[in-house]
Amino acid sequence: MTGIEAGAAALAGLKVVECATVIAAPLCGRMLADFGAEVIHVEPPGKGDHLRNFGFDVDGINPWWKYYSRNKKLITLDISKAAGREILLDLLKDADIFIENFRTGRLDEWGIRFEDLQKINPRLIMVSVTGFGQTGPYASQPGFGTLVEAMSGFAEMTGEVDGPPTLPQFPLADTCAGFYATMATMFAVYNRDVVGTGKGQVIDVSIWESLFSILGPNATVDRMTGTPPRRMGNRAPTSAPRNTYKTSDGRFVALAGATQTTAKRLFAMIGKPELMDDPRFKTNMARVRNVVELDAYIDEWMGRHTLADVVGILRQADVPFGPVFNVADIARDAHAQIRQMIVDVPDENGTTLPMEGVFPRMTGTPGKVRHAGKSMGADNDEIYLKRLGMTRQAVDQLIKDGIV
Repeated sequence: MTGIEAGAAALAGLKVVECATVIAAPLCGRMLADFGAEVIHVEPPGKGDHLRNFGFDVDGINPWWKYYSRNKKLITLDISKAAGREILLDLLKDADIFIENFRTGRLDEWGIRFEDLQKINPRLIMVSVTGFGQTGPYASQPGFGTLVEAMSGFAEMTGEVDGPPTLPQFPLADTCAGFYATMATMFAVYNRDVVGTGKGQVIDVSIWESLFSILGPNATVDRMTGTPPRRMGNRAPTSAPRNTYKTSDGRFVALAGATQTTAKRLFAMIGKPELMDDPRFKTNMARVRNVVELDAYIDEWMGRHTLADVVGILRQADVPFGPVFNVADIARDAHAQIRQMIVDVPDENGTTLPMEGVFPRMTGTPGKVRHAGKSMGADNDEIYLKRLGMTRQAVDQLIKDGIV
């Protein structure tokens, strides 16, 4: 990573090889790619990444694939075969990071061990993302986000009071694991390059642990109260008012009024300033205990006003709120447009696709979406012919043998 030009991307010069599928581990690679790392995503020839068949496609375009594999170089390679593993080792000789999400023990079965990789590249950082981690009774079990969302405590504490445990319809657990993997990767790069150890290491990311860790101090709460977190709908055990409220035109608004000053302004706004002196609502803890009665006052006021009216009144009163948006609302929102929350991204066929932008923002070295996810093996020639110096004849033979 020496000799990087001034003004280059934050991760310019960082080389990543990614043998991973679907979302959790590939999201780590995508975030690194968004900020300038060269990420080579490896797919088995013919089969490709399972993410290509996620959900649905329209005219051959799969939105999940286009989003999660953006900014990456794509090659096909079967590393379950000896010839494919030899090529992988060539790619890893000068790589900074190796990302994988095979079931625990699979790479060992193929003879791909970190201690051997270190012999050819002591600086290599290996990021292993699995459902339950590299150790423990569940280590060899397949781990999908849905299972983890159930086992982490998330589903048990999500949903209406009298409803079933509720799972998210987006890849919450995988996304958390991808973020943790990215963060830990940069910790390891810092330790190697800035602290100056010069050595790589293994990063063991468990999807289960990643989601469990963001749910708050649940273990402490359970020990202190004897009661694990329970389903409360859109309310919260920590503050009140905190809920979504329906307006007269059928829209919804979320309110957060935990602080005393906010609660005071809110009560005045709904024409009930006397609630501030009511023992049931005088403090946040009291409001949490009496939230049903509190919400009844707010619901009644909301039901007499349209969303447009509510937005204007709440903004004028300086009460924290947020209208419940869908993605179409976000696309039309002036603030979201200025912040480029949705950007037009070049695609292979010469068109563009709207896509979520790069976050967070960096003033000196901002990330950038250079292209959407590409077709299978789109960069085979660049990597095999130019990077590794193979001949056209050799590559054609590898294709014939099912290696590439």
